[in-house]
Amino acid sequence: MLQRDSVVAAGDAGSPANLKSIIQFYSIEVAPMADGRLYVGVTATVCEREGELDCMEMGSGRVDSVDKALNVIREAIAPHH
Repeated sequence: MLQRDSVVAAGDAGSPANLKSIIQFYSIEVAPMADGRLYVGVTATVCEREGELDCMEMGSGRVDSVDKALNVIREAIAPHH
């Protein structure tokens, strides 16, 4: 699985500077944990090269409420320049 920060930092000729241009879709996971909190994870399916799809972790966390889970999601999909 790719990491968002490593792709942005790599900056090689094969990696586009703008992640938005290669993201095909996001997947969001929300799961209850044994301690009553929520796990939230966001991944993006990206296509850097024609016909090759990869999964990139955009963000994750353990939170106390649905509102905080939405904040994790919002931060994960927000453009970072």
